[in-house]
Amino acid sequence: MRYLGMVGVTVRRDHQGGLEKYTFAPEECEVQAKALHQACDFLESVYLATCNRVEVIFLCRRGTPVSEYRKRIHGFFTARKQAAGSAESTARAAAQSLHAYEKDGAAEHLFCVAAGLDSLNPGDAQILGQVKQALHTAQRLELAGAHLQMVFEEAFQAAKRVRSKTALGARPVSMVSLAFDLIDQRTKVPATVALIGAGDMTRQCGEHLRGRPGCTLLFVNRTVSKVAELATACGGRALALDAFLAAPGHVDVIVTATSAREPFLGRAFFASLRGAPPLVIDLAVPRDTDGKAAAAAGAQLCDIDQLRAEAERNRRAREAEIAEARVVVDEALEALRRRVVERDISPIVRDLRSQGQAAADELLKQLFNNGLAKLDEAHRDHIRRFGQQVVNQLLHLPTVGLKRLAHDHGMEAVEAFLQGVHDDRHGQ
Repeated sequence: MRYLGMVGVTVRRDHQGGLEKYTFAPEECEVQAKALHQACDFLESVYLATCNRVEVIFLCRRGTPVSEYRKRIHGFFTARKQAAGSAESTARAAAQSLHAYEKDGAAEHLFCVAAGLDSLNPGDAQILGQVKQALHTAQRLELAGAHLQMVFEEAFQAAKRVRSKTALGARPVSMVSLAFDLIDQRTKVPATVALIGAGDMTRQCGEHLRGRPGCTLLFVNRTVSKVAELATACGGRALALDAFLAAPGHVDVIVTATSAREPFLGRAFFASLRGAPPLVIDLAVPRDTDGKAAAAAGAQLCDIDQLRAEAERNRRAREAEIAEARVVVDEALEALRRRVVERDISPIVRDLRSQGQAAADELLKQLFNNGLAKLDEAHRDHIRRFGQQVVNQLLHLPTVGLKRLAHDHGMEAVEAFLQGVHDDRHGQ
């Protein structure tokens, strides 16, 4: 894992606005992921973007540190917004805004992300599917190969074990569940709830409220056909976004999670509302709501930044469960380290055995041509097999030692050892 890197930003470490800087619009995501891969010169890469994180998992080229890739990633997104600054200022800005992990640390962070341990709400059940989709997209775009696939697959297995073996996984939560208590407080009496967007969060909210007495559900989207089936299944009504914005009537709760690049819930919208100001839960990146307009109208706005405080309280309450899950993750990381060592050391071991056998064959050839020239072929085969056994036994101890050296100190230590043997053999 010595070439593994991970660079990104999350709302746990930054505000929602910081996350927006590194988020691609859905319609350009695949094109921009390819452009990012080429601009940064990754060997392999996966771009992961969710409602509370943007991270790039990648393989470095030999000799290029993760800090350099962090600067390149920051520079790529900065160049999309404005002209890049000096190299020094770019590196400083990258270090301030983007976290970075390398080698085992990058693998550990990926495992924690997939298992929901780095989410706003520990045990987030959605994140594993999002990580899987990010890998599948990168593979389809030919940006991720066998090396990242192995690391991701181990992360998926660890996440499944967390869900099946720990209390954290026994009652998983998702980002949208943080908003359910707020919604429930407003829908204890007859209420109208507008769900804007056609994504998974809209579906979850609809299913949560389906069949609730006195609750009217409006499923709103730019393309009505994308929410029509869901609206029918949940006993609600589908509306076009333009029609809703023009004449919203009375709405108690608005949950919005779209991919719009600019806020569309602005002053004109809030002015056209009837009745008491609504609760607005904005889960979009970037935001769908103009915060100043919502405040001026007296609406209660709750976005991802505000949900973070509640999530941290939940996190503290579940520390024992998180610790239990971390044991599972640590065990999975150890299994990955062993797998990587076996993969990396196998060619070296094969080469050592090949060299040892070649040396033994050459010595036996000289022996058969001189002192043992009169031996028949059957006896010679017996001696050859004996020589092979000697080579295997002599190489067993250094093979075990090299594997342990690679596991404890990395392949760099193995390469340094072999280089020292090579230099000594050639009198350097």
